[in-house]
Amino acid sequence: MNSPQRARGPVPNRGPASGGSSLGSSLAPPPTHSAKAPKPTRKVILTPGHSPLDWARISGPNADLRNLPPSTPYLKVTPSMLKKMTGRKGKDAWMALGGRVYNITPYLPYHPAGEPELLRGAGRDGTKLFGEIHPWVNYETMLSACLVGLLVDEEEGSKPSAMDEMD
Repeated sequence: MNSPQRARGPVPNRGPASGGSSLGSSLAPPPTHSAKAPKPTRKVILTPGHSPLDWARISGPNADLRNLPPSTPYLKVTPSMLKKMTGRKGKDAWMALGGRVYNITPYLPYHPAGEPELLRGAGRDGTKLFGEIHPWVNYETMLSACLVGLLVDEEEGSKPSAMDEMD
């Protein structure tokens, strides 16, 4: 005969007793307390008009944000010249990145971490610092309108180039 089989023994306990409590579902995962609280971000709230899109708009392909006379060719910047351009005492802030020197002064109010963070690299070669913090950022494109010149040795900066001698 085909008769339904009856379970032998007690019904397995599959959740909390149903005493009218609706505190949780037996299908919900157990609570965990191992999740760490998120660290506060160090981002600075930028003033209106200073978003990355605003920077992209003003630093477009025809922009010249070097703060040099318009006809000035790219400069040979020596470490001693670079060291003077710290952004302090009314001077522009220059930073070397990958052998190129940029005037970062126009970008200061647009930097997501704030001006003081960006000024850490002013007046020096910031390639290593930049690479440690955000190696994925293409600074060559982002700062192309701010390119002042090339970083050269002290000796190379003091002698005229072959092109200068031809003039």
